Order: sequence, then structure tokens, then C-alpha cells
Amino acid sequence: MKESFILKNPEQVKVMAHPLRMRLIESFSHKPMTAKQVAQLLGQKPTKLYHHVDALERVGLIKLVKTQKKRGTLEKYYRTIAHHFIVDRRIFQSKHEGKEALGQLQATVGAMFDETLSEINRSMAQRLIKPRSKSKSRQAIFARTRIKTTLEQAERLMKKIDNLLKQCCAGKRKQGEAEYGLTLAFYPIKKK
Repeated sequence: MKESFILKNPEQVKVMAHPLRMRLIESFSHKPMTAKQVAQLLGQKPTKLYHHVDALERVGLIKLVKTQKKRGTLEKYYRTIAHHFIVDRRIFQSKHEGKEALGQLQATVGAMFDETLSEINRSMAQRLIKPRSKSKSRQAIFARTRIKTTLEQAERLMKKIDNLLKQCCAGKRKQGEAEYGLTLAFYPIKKK
């Protein structure tokens, strides 16, 4: 399995832009599982997940890795094609511009932020994120800011961020490593 995969197909982005599908992708990235196993893990009914699993498989974000007969039924085990997915920002430019591309972008960003909020709520419920005391290190950063810069400096900053994300995603996962969520949006808001 690849460590990361860049989404360049608008249909993949459209299919992935659903909070439940993002949770499915997260579950299938850890190990091969059946839709029924993931449903139990997520507290959902398996029948609710089957069409989402089919959609993810249809666009190539997950793949069938094995089948196994169990009590007269055929269990299908799926796995993501990569641990991490990155949306290529060029999807929303040139020939894909217009209402449909805008709708896909809004759906993708909305789903990302919905899933981020859900993850933060789950982390707080599990007491993974606690109020900072003077003796403990920070467990999370929550920030929103505006940056004033030139177009060239912004492009250099985006390249640095891209490289940093690639470094974080590179290599095999090691036993005992903690996993962190990161949601990042960097975009122009005003022209001079």
C-alpha cells in the first residue's frame, strides 16, 4: 500500500466528500476489514455502509484484498490504496471551473471540516485533548489567522507546507507512534 495518493480525478473527490466515507477510508487504512466489521467499529448498521463501500471501490480509493467463506456467505475484505489522500488543487482549475467544480469544492471542504470537528469531539471524549497545564506539553493547536504576503512568498510557503506534509506521510508506521489529525486550508482572500 502506498503511503499517500494524490486525488487528481474530480469523481474521486466527489465520492470522498462525505463524512461517513472519510471515516470508512480511515478504518480501511489500518488493516483489511469487511463492511460489517467497519460498521461495528463505527457504530453503524452494515446495510447503511454497503453503497458507500461500493462507491469508494468504484472510484479506486479502496480495493478488495481477499474473500473468505464464512457460514455460507462470502466475506469481502477491503483496504485503502494508500494511508493518506491529498486533493490536487488543480482539480478545481481550468476545464473543471464552473458551478459543478465549485459544488465539489464546497462539498469536499465541508466534509473535511465536519470530519475534523467529529474527530476533535471524539478525542476530547476520550480525553486525548485536555486543558493545558503548566507542567504538560501542548496536545493540540487550534488557530485561525490571516497572512499578508506577496504571491511569490505565498507560493514558497505552499511548497514548504507540501514538503512538510510529504515528510510526515513518508515511511512506515512504527509501533507506539501516536496519530494526529491535521486539517489545513491555505487560500487567497483578498487581492491588492
